[in-house]
Amino acid sequence: MQKEFKEFMQRHGLTQAMIARSLGVSSSQISQWLKGKYKGDVEALEMKLGNFINNYNKRGFKESEEIYETTDLRMAHFTIDEAIIGKEMCLLYGESGVGKTTAIKEYVKNRPEAVLIEVIPGMSVKSFLRRIAKAVGVNEVLNTEELLLEIVKEFKRREAVLIIDEAENLTTNALESIRRIWDFSQVPIALVGTYAVIPNLKGRRGELKQLFGRIIGRWEFKGPQRDEEWKIFFGEWAKEVKKYTKHLRRAVNMYKKAKRLAELENKELNAGHIQMASSMVILD
Repeated sequence: MQKEFKEFMQRHGLTQAMIARSLGVSSSQISQWLKGKYKGDVEALEMKLGNFINNYNKRGFKESEEIYETTDLRMAHFTIDEAIIGKEMCLLYGESGVGKTTAIKEYVKNRPEAVLIEVIPGMSVKSFLRRIAKAVGVNEVLNTEELLLEIVKEFKRREAVLIIDEAENLTTNALESIRRIWDFSQVPIALVGTYAVIPNLKGRRGELKQLFGRIIGRWEFKGPQRDEEWKIFFGEWAKEVKKYTKHLRRAVNMYKKAKRLAELENKELNAGHIQMASSMVILD
């Protein structure tokens, strides 16, 4: 078991001290056990270590996310492509959990020219510009005006598309900086966000009308609308899943939990598993 444990630590970048703290034992106990010199209750320590490995592997496991060719995904990609062709700005929007981020991440996967920026709530205009600067290889240690000018210079130099996710979190100043980047460089820009992004793009007092007027294309994400699209995600269980929620992200989470419940019972997935899963997740 010692060899397996050493390989486990190396594979996950864990130290004896980190594991000892998690188990409530001393690092020296683990060190002695690894050397075969531990004089305490070896069986109890090995049980703790074995449980730690099993729990860590279970916690670290992440189901691979399948990407489905939905109407939203196809039209979002088309809208960005159109913005690139026309060197325009476009808007992708919809409620949270309908697949906006998944769609744009899939878009940039095989497009090295795409620059994807994710906005954090409360981010200042300088922090926002620094993120763009870092993504395009511009010196980040500049003042705000110099940052913007260097970003413009870089975008004028290259073929690129700037995609900004969580755009509803952008401040008025950050939105104004986007307008200036586009005005000066004509780099295609896709803004992605919830419905809150629309009034934000106009400004509370209409001060951003110039920015909003530059947005040509748009696509509103609505999630699966037809039964055929629900079947893409949930197969024969689409109708059963829709009984509990029509919110895509929550439906997917419920369905995954139902499948794990079926595995727990070593049974085929059934309506009972979906019903039980629906009681274990927030659907409202």
